[in-house]
Amino acid sequence: MQEIKKSYLIIGVIVIVALAGFLFIPRFTENVAKETENNQPAQADFNIGLNVGQVAPDFTLQDPENGEISKITFQGMPLFIFFTTTWCVPCQIGAQNLARYGDETGGNAFNVLIVFVDEGETDSQFLTWKENFGRSDWYVAKGIEMAQTYKVQYLDTKYVFDKNGIIKWFDIRPLEYSSAKSILQPLLS
Repeated sequence: MQEIKKSYLIIGVIVIVALAGFLFIPRFTENVAKETENNQPAQADFNIGLNVGQVAPDFTLQDPENGEISKITFQGMPLFIFFTTTWCVPCQIGAQNLARYGDETGGNAFNVLIVFVDEGETDSQFLTWKENFGRSDWYVAKGIEMAQTYKVQYLDTKYVFDKNGIIKWFDIRPLEYSSAKSILQPLLS
């Protein structure tokens, strides 16, 4: 009897894994096909987030070093917004990739706003995170309400606005250096 239960459990796990693969693989391969088709990173193809091409909603946040910041603070330059926590490791790696690209462009070609979404984190943690994974000219703030407005459902959600506050890119995958470069470079001219 014990062996039969064990067999059913193993079969159940296999069915669940196969079903998950069946649901995930088509979207993943579709995004990879889009990515290779036009040599640009594919936009996340999920029914989440705000739409590319729309005007980004207004926001007002408190940066521990710069005081009150809002969408107007960033007009005139592209803006990269990164929703994360201080403990998200893939986000830390993505931030380092973004900082690397910022270093290569001289650091003043675009703005970066890191929006932390863990209610328990503090300004001190944000500044330590920025020092360890980002750049000194980045803005950091707690933004749980902003995350709701921007329909953030996952850590590592990212938006890029052009200099007029129009959403040009949205993604939820870990940020690779090549993606940061290919998304931002056209907006820097």
